[in-house]
Amino acid sequence: MNVNDQAQRLRELASSRLTVSASRQNYTSEENKRGLKCRSIAVTSGKGGVGKTNIALSLAVLLASMNKKVLLLDADLGLANVHILLGVAPQFNMAHFLDGTCSLEEIIYHTRDIDILPGASGLEKLANLDRGRLEYLSHQFLLLEQRYDFIIIDTGAGIGTTVTQFISKADLMILVMTPEPTSLADAYAMVKIAYEKGVSKIATLVNMASSEKDGSETFDRLNALVVKFLKKPLELYGTVTVNREVPLYVRKQKLIVLEKPNDQFSVKLQMIARKISGLPVVTRKGFFGKFWGNM
Repeated sequence: MNVNDQAQRLRELASSRLTVSASRQNYTSEENKRGLKCRSIAVTSGKGGVGKTNIALSLAVLLASMNKKVLLLDADLGLANVHILLGVAPQFNMAHFLDGTCSLEEIIYHTRDIDILPGASGLEKLANLDRGRLEYLSHQFLLLEQRYDFIIIDTGAGIGTTVTQFISKADLMILVMTPEPTSLADAYAMVKIAYEKGVSKIATLVNMASSEKDGSETFDRLNALVVKFLKKPLELYGTVTVNREVPLYVRKQKLIVLEKPNDQFSVKLQMIARKISGLPVVTRKGFFGKFWGNM
């Protein structure tokens, strides 16, 4: 590339960045007038193996059955399992959008019920992007968020940096745990980090309990620890008892909430989904607005 070509390329880049910045400012101004209707729910856990992804996917589909527009963000960097549970193979993921291989629209996988933003792998590249590119990406995600009533974020398990980024920006954090002692310890560690990161509301879902009483007692043990040492109570969103059919449907890549809506597992999640659907819009900035605002 000669000097003239380089100069032309620099002028084009400068022009495109000014256009992006201006359009982003216009969008932000319009957003401030209207506010965003979208609510964000981060489904997380202190450890793996507690049924987190199946819960997140089931809640997303159930919200969609209530005539809500739902985007499921598969943000489990290590084990992006949402598409596996659905038996689909998206061609692109977040990394392809971040490196400019494809548009944001191209990586969204549309199912009959929900839209999926597959695999948040590549987010670690954000720190290396220049300001112009970051502004463009931010603008695209803000426009995307306008389409939906809910964003359900299936985070990774544990307290890694990426997980805490997602839970701290969501309107509500749903903590999935089981009655196992190790799950209790890991759930407490997750709650402690979440409060340190500014999370204001944590809803707890006890999965794989042997009974309603077992689930309630499990929550009570965790909540007692949290109140004693962290001085902030948790909220029990629901107890889901052990259902031996759930893993069978997982292996068949089907959702029991769709296949057997009257099953106890399905009915419990329907109740939780209805509770989520009634959540007020608590932020005008939106999930992606808060997420990109720290970049």
